[in-house]
Amino acid sequence: MTVLNILLVDDNPDDRSLVVRALSGEFPDCQFSHVTELSQLTLALGRGPWDLVVTDYQLRWSDGLRVLMSVKSRWPECPVIMFTGTGTEEIAVQAMKAGLDDYVLKSPKHYARLPAAAVMALDRAKQRRALREAETRYQRLFNRVPAGLFCATQDGRITDANPAMVEMLGYPDRETLLSVDARKLFANPSQRRRWLAVAQRFGVVEQFELELRRYDGKLIWTEINARAVNDDQGRTQHWHGSAEDITARKRAVEVLRDSREQLRALAAYLQSVREKERTRVARKVQGEVGQALAGLKTELAWLERKLTQGPGPASLSLVLERLKALPEAVDAMLATVEKITTELRPTVLDDLGLEAAIAWQVRDFEVRTGIRCVFESKVGKARLDPDRATAVFRIFQDTLTNIVRRAKPTQASIHLRREGDKLVLEVQNNGRGVAGREISGTQALDVLGIRERATSLNGEVNIVSRQGSGTRVDVRIPLHRVSELKKN
Repeated sequence: MTVLNILLVDDNPDDRSLVVRALSGEFPDCQFSHVTELSQLTLALGRGPWDLVVTDYQLRWSDGLRVLMSVKSRWPECPVIMFTGTGTEEIAVQAMKAGLDDYVLKSPKHYARLPAAAVMALDRAKQRRALREAETRYQRLFNRVPAGLFCATQDGRITDANPAMVEMLGYPDRETLLSVDARKLFANPSQRRRWLAVAQRFGVVEQFELELRRYDGKLIWTEINARAVNDDQGRTQHWHGSAEDITARKRAVEVLRDSREQLRALAAYLQSVREKERTRVARKVQGEVGQALAGLKTELAWLERKLTQGPGPASLSLVLERLKALPEAVDAMLATVEKITTELRPTVLDDLGLEAAIAWQVRDFEVRTGIRCVFESKVGKARLDPDRATAVFRIFQDTLTNIVRRAKPTQASIHLRREGDKLVLEVQNNGRGVAGREISGTQALDVLGIRERATSLNGEVNIVSRQGSGTRVDVRIPLHRVSELKKN
């Protein structure tokens, strides 16, 4: 059992003996230190803390109030009992206000209450220590929680805030934040009215999103959780709550929503492009191949009539002449079919590879548009699988027809090279430059299609454009699939 250390301040040895006898009966394991003069009190306070102090009021060298003040100034939690026969009710009240735990009169009628007073004083001291330790733990937790915590009154005053809350709102220190009217932190009055309506109706607010204004004026989105703290009559005294900065999360949601809108628009755009391409090919087949086949059919029907009518020498000569013209017509049809199939997929891509296909496309583009092009390739022995080569070629086609069309250049340079494990395709033109809004958002679906093709290959597309300085499109595609790299 822990020994109880008791400091006994009294000039009268008989009274001290009375105190020792009374408390020893209640606390068998206790030790007493006697103080009969000021120097002894000074030394005793320096040796503390003490578990209990019992002091007389009337001392030759001082009085009980000064002793109480000296003890409390050094050891605020130390319980003090005044055991006196000279005090008054006024002195007792004054001592209680100064932190006295109890006041016991020196009389046969009252001194028997001293042990009980000591027990109660020690219990209250223990409760005060427990409360202080709990408050200390709470304050440490309050200060260390990474989320913003606050306490606010009904009239809008912030009475407490942890460091995370101060940092989130950008205030220089806690005191500056507590001096601000909380109502001024709300960026949107309507949001504040809705917050108050929910709070007053339910007494609790969960996951309420609103904008707050930081110390520097910037707005942040926060998620508020708060609960009302009521008195015994059920009236709200103040609010305890937490606040989390969700600005980044809100932006991520917006980006995701925009991305989904872009993908939906891209899907519709690609479907439209496919339909236009099918319509174009169908018209070309019908217009050129169909017309040539109809002419060939007419020619064959004429020949059939001439031959079945039993032609004479003159008509036979005419038939032979018409027959000689048929191979040229067939060759023209074959050339038309080859042209159409080349537009759909150039055979050079399958036969000679990506480098040759890009060179062919550059020449064709130069002839069709009149834009002077320079092509330089330094790919070495780098090879792409057919699917990746096709995708890179389509990216290049789209870059020429879309980015160059927007920039309206007079010349362009195309560079194909290898950098480490990546194939780099760079298209530079001297056009007017393209504004940022023209190559981003749902309006630039052609550019989005280029980016999506590259992303599907674990690649990336960077577009740099300045007014009057032209546009540079930089495409970087891994030479190998991720699965192949892991296997190797």
